[in-house]
Amino acid sequence: MKKLFSLENFIYFTVAALPVYLLKFQIFGFPTNLLEFLIPLVFIWWLVKCCRVETRQCLVSTEAYPKKIILSAGLIFIGLLISMLANINPMAGLGIIKSWFVFPWLLVFVIYKYISKDKLVNIFRAIYLSSFGVALVSLGYLLADRMTYDGRLEAFFNSPNYLAMYLAPGIIIGLCLKTQSSKASWKMFFEGITLLIILAAFYKTYSYAAWLSVTSSLLAIFLIQKNISLKKISLTVAIVIMLVLSQFNNPKFIELITLGSRSSIASREMIWRAAGKILEDHWLIGIGPSNFQPFYLESQKYFPPYLEWAVPHPQNVYLAFWLSGGILGLLGFFLVLYFYFKNIFQKIKNTSGDASIFILSFGIVLYFLLHGLVDTTILKNDLAVVFWLNFLVLG
Repeated sequence: MKKLFSLENFIYFTVAALPVYLLKFQIFGFPTNLLEFLIPLVFIWWLVKCCRVETRQCLVSTEAYPKKIILSAGLIFIGLLISMLANINPMAGLGIIKSWFVFPWLLVFVIYKYISKDKLVNIFRAIYLSSFGVALVSLGYLLADRMTYDGRLEAFFNSPNYLAMYLAPGIIIGLCLKTQSSKASWKMFFEGITLLIILAAFYKTYSYAAWLSVTSSLLAIFLIQKNISLKKISLTVAIVIMLVLSQFNNPKFIELITLGSRSSIASREMIWRAAGKILEDHWLIGIGPSNFQPFYLESQKYFPPYLEWAVPHPQNVYLAFWLSGGILGLLGFFLVLYFYFKNIFQKIKNTSGDASIFILSFGIVLYFLLHGLVDTTILKNDLAVVFWLNFLVLG
């Protein structure tokens, strides 16, 4: 029982419980959520452990993390801070910096220092189990016919796209992670059933951008593994064709392929144009975190009536970094990605044994970046944690 209530297990629990950020409350008048209670608790527990035991027991890793990635992340933070202080609504911006950057980095720091490299695979398993749990609950919503007005599954998230974004890393982990116990028939059965449940919930989101991004990410993984064949290509093409055919009666799909005036692409194009207009005057330091909505509404006078009015984000992760943190924030983000990919390819190339943890990390990051072309992936409490956890494998 004592081993069960350990810091290591509490870290895995925290990673698996990422969606609890939706449970919001106030402490001394300051808004927060359950995830923002768990992460500091992890840090305090680790700190107390460091004070009570030998240093080597709480500092499994004493190696210096790649400094270029730390400095690049620092540029993101400085850019966000400058933009926040130079624009309206700084307190809301401070909350976003705390939730989307400081707390995820804090959790990554503790895991890097406390969890040994050979156990990092358990972090990805925790993400997978979390995806499975969310998918299982989501199918409960499906059975209860609690869908959006256009028949899409969103469960307890704010949109079907958010649900799809949370399930996508689980799919990549489920398909790419090799386990030593995979030979056990009952474990293979369990893995197959859980993956099918995740895929079923993922499918019912009808998030076409997520579908395409996951497929592209998996193809990139096959290429890296040099494990692509005519059979795999044919299977992928067959799956894509089946998905397309299954959507011919879906008004959302018809609107999309005919480029209808109210399609999601048309809506996003309008948002991107407005974001471009905002950047004309704020390209250097941005508009600060949390301020896109008022600036977006202010830009209405330059365009025909918007298709969407409640738009808190620019529906593009790169525009979001630029607008929220200015040139400095965007530069920091691109440098983080450059050094990540440089290091991850070196890890994959130089690993003589099983490189699956590096490959699946690459696949998850690539997914976020591809889907980020049309949505604000990464910039969300739970997804920010999932994204930055991938940087642990570089240590």
